[in-house]
Amino acid sequence: MINLSLLNFGTAEITLVSIFGAIFVGLIVYLCFVPLKSYFTAIFSGCYIPSFRLISMKNRKLNVHDVVSAYIMSKKANYNISLNDIESLILSEGNPISVFKAMNMAKDANVKLDFNLASAIELTSHNVCDVVKNSILSKVESIEGIKGITQDNYELNVGVRFSVKINLGSFTSGLGIDDLKSTLSAWIMENISKTKDHKTVLKSPNASLLSNVDVRVLTQKSMFDILDMNISSIDISRDLNAEREIKSAEKEKIYAQIEAERMKNAEEIKELQMKTKTEQMKSTVLQAESEVPLAISQAIKEGRFSVMDYYKLMNLQADTALRRAIINDNKNTSGDDEGDF
Repeated sequence: MINLSLLNFGTAEITLVSIFGAIFVGLIVYLCFVPLKSYFTAIFSGCYIPSFRLISMKNRKLNVHDVVSAYIMSKKANYNISLNDIESLILSEGNPISVFKAMNMAKDANVKLDFNLASAIELTSHNVCDVVKNSILSKVESIEGIKGITQDNYELNVGVRFSVKINLGSFTSGLGIDDLKSTLSAWIMENISKTKDHKTVLKSPNASLLSNVDVRVLTQKSMFDILDMNISSIDISRDLNAEREIKSAEKEKIYAQIEAERMKNAEEIKELQMKTKTEQMKSTVLQAESEVPLAISQAIKEGRFSVMDYYKLMNLQADTALRRAIINDNKNTSGDDEGDF
């Protein structure tokens, strides 16, 4: 009897130890899967998160530390944001810590910003804190080199400076800064083209070019609130009237050169034609002179012209040539005397 009782007692003790051992081992294994640092951080911060929820985050490859830090930040700031919302933002490649920082910044500046809008801005820009800063502080933008032609044919070069703030409500749907600048440039170019006298624009550029610029329409279309706007610079880049006159004068010059060249060519052609006619006449004279000896010879043969008549004709020609030579020599002599005098 004594041995049986001792045996029973030993079996019960072993069974109890085995049960506690199994529980202990199971607890150790369970704690190996729980991110203990994040778990105790949440507990000591007063934001309890069940351990199985942390294990689930870890298994889904989420950054548990970021989720816990964002959740603690939301609870400390009294934002009613659930863990599911924070997990969804992280799964969408957003940064919940930046979102809550931006929300705190907007809250301090009395700017309305909820979690959904802040998350949308974060997913759109991946820099929600800078966006909120630009919605609190104004930023100066400028446009240079806006060119347009007035109705009196002067090309103006205009620069515009304006200050803006980001409108958080229209950030995800409004036009960006480049589109805003393009729209404003088109508006100013249209106003320049409607100007009748460029002097009016030079005297009062703001009143002439910005009087009908509807800031309200620009604000509705863009993601910015336009605070003020003015013409920063304006000058005349081209005088199209003077350029037109210069081009006209150049054309007239070219036409005159063409006409002079045509007349020169006509004179050269005329002179060439005269030379050709002269050569033809000389050729005719030479041909006639070449026929004279034949005619004389024929006349002598036929008895209509004697040899004495021929010699008389030759003497007459020689006398005439001598007289002409004497006359020409006297003219040259008298010309030299007059030059000496």
